[in-house]
Amino acid sequence: MGFVNAVKSQFLDVIEFEDVSNKLLVYKFRRLTGGNELKQGSKVIVREGQVAAFLKGGQLADIIQPGTVTLDTENFPVLSSLNAFPFLFTSPVISDVYFISTRQFIDNKWATKTPILKRDPELNMVRVRAFGKFAFHIIDVPAFIREVFGSKGLVMTYDIVQYLSSMVTEAFAEMIGETKLSIMDLAVRYRDFSSVIQSKVNEMSKSLGIEFTNVLIESINFPEEVEKLIDEQSGIGMASRNMQTFMQYQTARAMRDASKQEGGLAGLGAGIAAGKTIADSMGNMFGNDNTGKSKADKLREIKALLDEGILTQDEFDMEKKKILNQ
Repeated sequence: MGFVNAVKSQFLDVIEFEDVSNKLLVYKFRRLTGGNELKQGSKVIVREGQVAAFLKGGQLADIIQPGTVTLDTENFPVLSSLNAFPFLFTSPVISDVYFISTRQFIDNKWATKTPILKRDPELNMVRVRAFGKFAFHIIDVPAFIREVFGSKGLVMTYDIVQYLSSMVTEAFAEMIGETKLSIMDLAVRYRDFSSVIQSKVNEMSKSLGIEFTNVLIESINFPEEVEKLIDEQSGIGMASRNMQTFMQYQTARAMRDASKQEGGLAGLGAGIAAGKTIADSMGNMFGNDNTGKSKADKLREIKALLDEGILTQDEFDMEKKKILNQ
């Protein structure tokens, strides 16, 4: 009897899976020999952050939580009844075993594939693109197997992540369509909008047994012509507050751009002189006093331009010297 047991033990399996990559959402267990035949007495080892799901003919039979169990009729009553095991599992059992990760999958990317049209209160219609990241985990394994495996036929991690990414994009498009804010106000509301999107996608993914634990908007982009218009409106706002500072800003940018081109600085002097005249006249139009500033105020202004990278250190030193010598 001892010899028979020793021979029999040679055919017992250790059913387990260790994901060293930490990137697999689903893994199908495969025996080295015998296909997907399982035997009485085989050990099933399920690690933390995963479950083992047994499927018979595409039907969910049993789910094993983290731990170590022995395959027998007491531990697998549903699987036993499905297969009508004779002789207490002494015959091979045909069943598929899937290890499903229940840990959190982070740093997944989403992005709008095509621009989304938004009705804007200031700019009429605007095309919007966006991208960001999201995290998720499986919270209902039976629902995940039924809906993702069965209905959608998704098994590969890449395919599942891509499908979830499209859900985030859809929720973003819906959120953009609902908000009445101008696109110029979107950047300061990223966190609020991310929460709205997360709530929407969790409603959509609830039936899949999946929960989004985090959704982030990293950037919302606009067409180049819209960005130029935003820059122009920003410049007008700066000019309305202080025309002299605005012209210093524009002159510094022109000097920087012209210095990159051969002979670009040749005619810049006349342009600066003309710009000074325009600045004085427009400054009066906006109600700014461009003649009564102290040296300290002027130094603060050019220091701000230096901090923003508009002026180089040499340009700053030159302007500083001029102001101090006035």
